[in-house]
Amino acid sequence: MDIKYEPPAAMQFGINLKLIEYIPYQIRNSFVSMLSLFRQKSSSESERRKFPIDDLADRLDPSTDEKREFWQKDFGVIMTHDVDTRIGYEYGMSKFVDMERAEDLVSTFNIVAESFEYDISEDFIKSLVRDGFDFGMHGLHHDGKFAFLPVSEQRKRIEDSATRGRELGLPSLGYRAPMLHRTKLMIRHLTEAGYDWDSSFPDTDDSTIGYESTGSRTIFPFYPLFRVGEDWQQSPVLEIPVSMPQDWTLLYYYRLSEESMLRVWKKKMDYIKSKGGLAVFIIHPDPEDFGHPKYHNSYRSLLNIIKKADPEILTCSELTKRWKKKFPPPT
Repeated sequence: MDIKYEPPAAMQFGINLKLIEYIPYQIRNSFVSMLSLFRQKSSSESERRKFPIDDLADRLDPSTDEKREFWQKDFGVIMTHDVDTRIGYEYGMSKFVDMERAEDLVSTFNIVAESFEYDISEDFIKSLVRDGFDFGMHGLHHDGKFAFLPVSEQRKRIEDSATRGRELGLPSLGYRAPMLHRTKLMIRHLTEAGYDWDSSFPDTDDSTIGYESTGSRTIFPFYPLFRVGEDWQQSPVLEIPVSMPQDWTLLYYYRLSEESMLRVWKKKMDYIKSKGGLAVFIIHPDPEDFGHPKYHNSYRSLLNIIKKADPEILTCSELTKRWKKKFPPPT
């Protein structure tokens, strides 16, 4: 993944001042909504990476037909939750678990290894793992600084997150970059740290600031390439692309109503079902997103839409174990 990251200078300035930590989310998200009015729409690269559907990689990949046969049903679904805040961890997670249990569904929660807002309870995590829920590491800190750090510090954050994941005894060692901030060497660092899977690359990305037009263009898991000097090397880390628009994007970047969000999700999921792919959601349990009680009915409606589509519902760990058995990673 040779990521071309072009963040605006104002973003780096705001992160350095710790605005993410100290400015209330209502102000931050309103500011993002305002900025979205001025987003680029006309570049040729952006036109080629259409939101929310771009299947170029799958049309070019000769193994796509074989991948479609992986599922026990017509297609797969993974529900993931990135737990960014204290309220998301202490309140939102439990609410999502209750709603999912009611639909006989399990999901993958991505937790911050050393959050500035919450402390991880090993007993709580292990109790959910026993009930079939899954966990990945959402970086060492959720401070927005990862992509701006020197390479040595990026590597250390990834390694320290791996250490914490192993201490928790998780079903597998997985990763999702905080704020989906990917870097050119991230996959290499994940590989060297021994991660089993990563889920940081959207299939299309029209909204992550600085990453416009960096979508992976596939709705199937794959083994990514990374550079070693002038050469390319294929990683054994399974990349699980985020193929569904996340709640934050639809709420603040596109400013959609709840009904419109459900229509977008259903449209994209119907497309993925028609192609025999994998629908990977990011729904946040945090108060600024679907973790707020006012959105809980919409989340229940989304779960109902998913169940009616009758997919094979997996966690990231389950998928990784089976995928690597069916399609062994490079050695």
